[in-house]
Amino acid sequence: MTAASDSTTVASKFRGLATRVVVAVVLIAIVSVTAIWFRWGFIVVLGAFVVIGSQELGHAASLRGWRPAWQIVAVGGAALLLVEYGLTWFAPAALAPLPIGFVGCVVLVLVAWGWRLTRPVEGFMVDAALTALIVAYLPLLGTFVVAMTRSAHPVGELAVFIACIALNDTGAYIMGSWLGRHHMTRISPGKTWEGFVGGIVWAGVAGALLVHFVLHVPWWQGIVFGVVLGLCGTVGDLVESAIKRDVGLKDMGKLLPGHGGVIDRVDSMLFCAPVAWALLNLWILVGR
Repeated sequence: MTAASDSTTVASKFRGLATRVVVAVVLIAIVSVTAIWFRWGFIVVLGAFVVIGSQELGHAASLRGWRPAWQIVAVGGAALLLVEYGLTWFAPAALAPLPIGFVGCVVLVLVAWGWRLTRPVEGFMVDAALTALIVAYLPLLGTFVVAMTRSAHPVGELAVFIACIALNDTGAYIMGSWLGRHHMTRISPGKTWEGFVGGIVWAGVAGALLVHFVLHVPWWQGIVFGVVLGLCGTVGDLVESAIKRDVGLKDMGKLLPGHGGVIDRVDSMLFCAPVAWALLNLWILVGR
């Protein structure tokens, strides 16, 4: 490889990293501003993720000839999160959104299955299963994010939750690009063990600092929080990678330059949401 090609490769990687950072900063700014000053706006953004993510998963399924009822999930899932948040204004306990979300998701699956009956019966079982998968992946996991917005410390919990996942992703990308030598899995050829460890370390450090200073929780609990979210985020990313490889896609979409589609960006966040909610509420129950 010549010096010119080396410099071209380095410049390309730098441009790719710069694009990823700019898009990530814009997304974090939108989420942060709405979460702090306009909570309804945050729920609207979350609902938009459900709509776009449902379309991306529906498109991915169509590449294999499958036809889940993603349209019903897109509209119903976004509406469910809005209704769930609105109803919990009258019941501000942190647990209140969960039963609403669980019941709503069951109803959403049943309605989507009924709508699927309007099309030919061939492939019904596959389409019904994929529809349930999309419901579980997006509105059901999103329910736990809504639950965090109704907690006693919503801004702090959301900030720590998002920061730990973002720093795990960033740490894995930077350390993997810099030191990555040993491939982690065939599901995602770009992932390396060095990147994985780097992401976990970054998430653990972020958890130790942020959980302690923002939520006033002992630093060791912050390390546990960051490390566990790093592990869950990696699993969530691999699950999404497995879906893409199954249908032959590199990215779920092209909406976010440097990141791919919405699912490519929020997969770790959604997968981590139930675990983050459980850990945060466990500390409340035991008195922190």
